Amino acid sequence: MRVYLAGANKEQLNTLDKKIYVLESFAYMQKHKESINLLLNNNFLLDSGAFTFIGKKNKDLINWEEYTNSYVDFINTHNIDLFFELDVYSVIGNDKTEALRNKIEQKTGKQSIPVWHIFLGIDYWKKLCEEYKYIAIGASGKNDSKWTRTNPEQLKALVLYAKSKGVKVHGLGYTVLNQLYQIPFHSVDSTTWLNASKYGELQYFNGRNIKKVQAKNIGKKTIKEKSKEMLLNNFNQWILFQEYAINNL
Repeated sequence: MRVYLAGANKEQLNTLDKKIYVLESFAYMQKHKESINLLLNNNFLLDSGAFTFIGKKNKDLINWEEYTNSYVDFINTHNIDLFFELDVYSVIGNDKTEALRNKIEQKTGKQSIPVWHIFLGIDYWKKLCEEYKYIAIGASGKNDSKWTRTNPEQLKALVLYAKSKGVKVHGLGYTVLNQLYQIPFHSVDSTTWLNASKYGELQYFNGRNIKKVQAKNIGKKTIKEKSKEMLLNNFNQWILFQEYAINNL
């Protein structure tokens, strides 16, 4: 299983002496152009960044056609092979989202990775399995997160169905580590390592899983002062887990 680390910046990427699996959003890379080559030099998976707009008040003001054009230009300019569609089903509906997906694929000459959500229904999952070789399950956000984490058997059944069709499945934002041993995803991604700067949480790889240690009596000031050090520690521990997951999950 490929475990992509999302949210890495030049602070962590500059320390690498080997290729790792990284995921980053188009929206982030447009704002942090100095990180583009650092990210692309790794085993790279591109997210559209459209998810960041869901729930925001100005989401209806976004010109999705223009956003798609920019996304396509970026994919073509950097010859990116693995990229998600614009996951905006809940914003503009299925038909318009599919139209944007078709536009992306026509202009890049490559299949995108469509993102399935529980509200799209099982028939839509089966449809995607007939049309694509690599698809994703949305596993972050309030509703998706709750469903994927409370229905592991149904989630496993979906992944097994896709696998029976020769289709790879990505768990988008899914790193319930104990379930990764049960559900045969081809790949997943995580930002859990970033909890160092959010909560002062140190993490370590114990040879099988990532264990978390919540620092006691650590204040916001100390977290801020130690965040770079803690983030780099967590980043490196997750790289160890990546290497383990490739051969054992």
